[in-house]
Amino acid sequence: MLPEFLNGLVNVFQPMTFLLMVFGTVVGVVIGALPGLSGSTGIILLLPLVYQLDAGTALVMLCGLFCGSMYGGSIAAILLNTPGTPSAAATVLDGYQMCKQGNAGKALGISATSSFLGGLISSICLILIAPQLAKVALSFHAADYFALSLFGLTIMASTDQNIVKGLISGVLGLLISTVGIDAVAGLDRFTFGNYQLMRGFQLLPVLIGVFALSEFLIIVQKGGEREGTEQAQQKVGRVIPTWLDLKGFALAAIVGAVIGVFIGIIPGTGGSISCFLAYNVAKKMSKHPEKFGHGSPEGIAAPEASNNGTTGGALIPMLTLGVPGDVVTSVMLGALILIGVRPGPMLFVESPDIIYMIFAGMLIVQFIMLLAGYGCAKISPSILKIPQTLLMPIIAVLCIVGAYSNANNMFDVLIAIVFGLIGFGMKKFGYPGAPLVLGLILGPIAEENLNRALVISNNDWSVFVTRPISCIFLLISAASIVYAIYTNIRDGRKELAEKKA
Repeated sequence: MLPEFLNGLVNVFQPMTFLLMVFGTVVGVVIGALPGLSGSTGIILLLPLVYQLDAGTALVMLCGLFCGSMYGGSIAAILLNTPGTPSAAATVLDGYQMCKQGNAGKALGISATSSFLGGLISSICLILIAPQLAKVALSFHAADYFALSLFGLTIMASTDQNIVKGLISGVLGLLISTVGIDAVAGLDRFTFGNYQLMRGFQLLPVLIGVFALSEFLIIVQKGGEREGTEQAQQKVGRVIPTWLDLKGFALAAIVGAVIGVFIGIIPGTGGSISCFLAYNVAKKMSKHPEKFGHGSPEGIAAPEASNNGTTGGALIPMLTLGVPGDVVTSVMLGALILIGVRPGPMLFVESPDIIYMIFAGMLIVQFIMLLAGYGCAKISPSILKIPQTLLMPIIAVLCIVGAYSNANNMFDVLIAIVFGLIGFGMKKFGYPGAPLVLGLILGPIAEENLNRALVISNNDWSVFVTRPISCIFLLISAASIVYAIYTNIRDGRKELAEKKA
């Protein structure tokens, strides 16, 4: 393992690869800092560039963007009281309070340092856990992969606040994945005589529409500039934490990082869940819990270390099982498929050079992110004052160009626009977009392995419950849905009781 890792380090420090990794990380910080944008949007905007790169270089650049956007969300959370990404939602509680006290630089420094610690711990866990999990996954059969695909779909849907809307979105994605030529029978399905649909809905235009163009339409509908820019105009003082500061929040950061790694490994979760869990745990462990919510350094360190801890954790199921750990890695999974890399246990056997390049890149990215975080903290007020009237048209043009570059086909641009309208409607009515995309990705995998399993077993459906791995995944899938339904009912009753009171 050590020789392969050292070879990965050598590849990462190739001049062009290293420059692109720095570029991806800085772009991620900037995109994460802009409210309304996220790491998934950044990955989509960089997809046309990814096409021109070799797989290893493209992946480390995307990893840099992923990690950078996780930290970048804290910049808006601290300066504007608006989380740049959902993963920075808990950072608002103490970050903005510290900013109002005139300690914006200190808050940004704590956030960058904690993000670095969280990302470093998660990268080490990725290196240690992923190869072992891949060895176990090599024993998977067709029935196991079908159950795993189903597990990924149910987890992603059941983590949304509304279980019904999450499942509807996921089912819609599955239905969309059936358009095109049936791989088993060789017949057209739902093409309605349009030969362009014989290849199905291509992933890139759908991603661009659901995540990027829909966000553009939402912001256009609002018609105004983002609120709170006056807070971003305050002077940022010292950024790098002192040794005394570090001692005060180091334990909270480490605890948050560990929580983030474990939450990230669970498919369909992510930083938006782990940040609040880490915040609550840190508050219970703190010697000064009364300071939380009033500018506590630990209240910034724990959620920031946690949401960056999910980065390496989320890559573990994506690389070893082909099931994304969160929304960003679901988009990244689509990017990997588009450039010809199929995540899963065979990736560790067929392309170990790519795997160890990712491992080495994730470690180096953390140091780049730390330096970029300290540097961007000084200029972050300027980043946050970029007018949306200037920013959003540029993003819209890049989306159209990216959709066209998929196959030099205007039909893909039309698909992106249609799914942009669909995504806009889904966001307006509270339907999540991630399950739809995940259904589009995992639908063909589930269908293929369902058919293979039935062919091998002579149409014996009991194969899905007699194989231990398949049975376990089916039980976990059912349990996740039941738990989500239970929590929704419980929360609904609680809200109703509060209204009556």
